[in-house]
Amino acid sequence: MATVRVEVEIAAPPEEVRAVLLDFPRYKEWHSNFIKHISTLPPGKPGIALQPGDRLHAEFPGSTIEPAVISNAPSEFRWYDRGALGAFAGIHYWEFRESRSTEGGTTFVHGEDYDGWATFLFREGWPLRGTARGMFEGFSEDVKVRVEGLRAGGARGGY
Repeated sequence: MATVRVEVEIAAPPEEVRAVLLDFPRYKEWHSNFIKHISTLPPGKPGIALQPGDRLHAEFPGSTIEPAVISNAPSEFRWYDRGALGAFAGIHYWEFRESRSTEGGTTFVHGEDYDGWATFLFREGWPLRGTARGMFEGFSEDVKVRVEGLRAGGARGGY
């Protein structure tokens, strides 16, 4: 197994960070890089209402997946998917922790635990680890900018 994980401090409470992340239709307003599109299956179910076993339709550069939600709680959101021929499988997660360093804020944890016979490519020193880490860092910074911008009354829309 291999894990890629990043953390970012966000000056907003966990419930606000979670609300932005689970508002999938609005991603195009604030993020256009790592995650191209996420929707619920069947379409129209709010992300906040997803239950374990529900599915997502997610588009990334070069791939489309339909992972199963395994957790949707105030402190975390997790999904699982397995790629072709078992090369890759993974639990992708977002955690929303009360910050110990930002008063009233959130430590946002974004990561994936990889499994499968090609997992070694995500281990330290291998090429996909740096690529995945860079995508997670960019997305997490976009989340921070979005959430903090909304708190400051920014013009980038509501959640």
